[in-house]
Amino acid sequence: MVGALSGSVLATPATAVPGPDHSGTPRVAVWQGAMAGPQGTSPHATIRQLLMVSTDATSLRVRFSNHFGTSPLVIREVWAGRPVASSTARLIGDSNVRVTFAGRRTITIPAGKQAWSDPIDITIEAGDQVALSIYAPRAPITSKNFFAFAYAAPGMYISTPGNHTREESGRSFPALTVDDTDYPLQNVGYHPGQVWWTDVITGRSDSRGTVVVIGDSVSDGWMAYGAPGQRWTDVLATRLSSLPARKRLSVTNAAISGNTVSAQQNPYEKDSACCGEPAVKRLGRDALSIPGVRAIILLEGTNDIGGGPFAPPSPPEQVIAAMKDIVERSHARGISVIGATLIPMGKTPGTVQEISRQAVNRWIRTSGTFDAVIDFDRMVRDPQAPWQIYPAWQAPPFNGNYYHPNAMGHAVMGQQIPLGIFAVAR
Repeated sequence: MVGALSGSVLATPATAVPGPDHSGTPRVAVWQGAMAGPQGTSPHATIRQLLMVSTDATSLRVRFSNHFGTSPLVIREVWAGRPVASSTARLIGDSNVRVTFAGRRTITIPAGKQAWSDPIDITIEAGDQVALSIYAPRAPITSKNFFAFAYAAPGMYISTPGNHTREESGRSFPALTVDDTDYPLQNVGYHPGQVWWTDVITGRSDSRGTVVVIGDSVSDGWMAYGAPGQRWTDVLATRLSSLPARKRLSVTNAAISGNTVSAQQNPYEKDSACCGEPAVKRLGRDALSIPGVRAIILLEGTNDIGGGPFAPPSPPEQVIAAMKDIVERSHARGISVIGATLIPMGKTPGTVQEISRQAVNRWIRTSGTFDAVIDFDRMVRDPQAPWQIYPAWQAPPFNGNYYHPNAMGHAVMGQQIPLGIFAVAR
């Protein structure tokens, strides 16, 4: 397959990070989707992804990932444009531009590697969407699955067969919403929440840096039903993007539903197809290597403590040890870490999960390990039953667990974060 593409470029190592362009303006990450696992092989079609950025930027660059691939990812063509409306396949006229790699239109990314595009001549503002049209037929899929809000980014279209990367009309991308309960995903139409291969977008920006959120389903937005239909990370991004440039920070979401913070067997799966590698293992790829990162918000540990069919509940010492490791490695790179307390899990007092959650939260609040603390637990717990999320902010149970806030709960979390804590961002 590689030999057939004489014009392809071999990817640079995953450690390569784009620095300043010729203008000297530093780069920050404006969007992120932490890759969670493999998802089979791509169809002979074009994938048009709609990704919402968190701050103003120009001269975008995209990082493509073949982290979970077992064979080379051959990207034959990529174009980037702007949709005419939220998550629609039709693009603004003349907004679609070719994406290149070291000046060439194709690239071969070896298994387990990543590669950056050249700068793309696109200007975006906070809340805008970027449409990435990728033609990589019969390629290994490394994917990210966000909780899906209907026709809200992120999401992607699978086109009718063929290369339609240049197409601005959207005719080859039917708007039929596809039920993604069946895998692998091959059906033509719109797939809410799905992202293939794209894990970071950067841009030149007046923002002073990026805040990366490392988390699980609570940050991924799982079960966040109801108005206004945003994750707490989106709410925070909107607030930070409105600040003066000297204080403004972009926010990227590196959360993965079902993820654990400590290195262990995932409680919910055997093969790591959906829940990603533990945060302590993926830290370098999903946080430390992100251009412009100044601070990390760490909200993880619920899945470790909760346990599941494939792993028993973890003791608090295991969760705390992983958090310490993340802080130490981040500080060694000059990156601040903001610890977030674990929100109620609906486990009654005296249960092993609630005892462990309280122990971890006590350590987060009092140990002095973190540069700052966001006390999400106190924000959303029910004063009458503090082991539960306040009923009006609680999502329906999933698999019998009450781990998740609804959209109102996410709004509360995003709005109540004191912006002054980001003064610790180095």
